This record gives sequence, C-alpha cells and structure tokens, in this order.
Amino acid sequence: MVPIERFIWDPWNVRHIACHSVPMREVQETCSGTFISRQSYAGRILILGSTNDNRTLAVVVEPQGDGAYSVVTAQPASRRERRRYQEDTR
Repeated sequence: MVPIERFIWDPWNVRHIACHSVPMREVQETCSGTFISRQSYAGRILILGSTNDNRTLAVVVEPQGDGAYSVVTAQPASRRERRRYQEDTR
C-alpha cells in the first residue's frame, strides 16, 4: 500500500487530468479508499481504485518524499484494469 499523505498539484497536472474528464476530487477519493498499486516506469506508481461514485480510475503518481506525491495522470480505468481491480479487492 502506498502511504499518500498529500498530493502536489500544479496548473499543468490539474489541466491534464481534466482532459481525461477526471477532477482532483476523484483522484483524492480513489487514492484514499481501497486501491491496488504497482510499480510503473521511471519510479512512478500506478494506482487502481474507485471513486465515491464507483467509477474506477487509473492514477499515476510520482513520489516526492515525505508522503507527498505528484499526480502525473489520471483517467478512467481500462477494461483490463477494472477487471484486475475487481479481482484483487474481492
């Protein structure tokens, strides 16, 4: 489990996730609920989780130290990612 204490937001990542129809609130919901994670490329972490409205998202974060993470991207999870999340959280 990734211990996310806080997110680092900047205008770029807020605009970027908005292009994927994901608001900041949903990223925070996804990463504060039940989620699964795995190492991604370049030290980043892929998080699969669900929003309060049961929307499954794929969120990529980059550790910045002291429990802080920068959001690289967030988008609705693919069919494969949704299946994996459902299987792993049963």
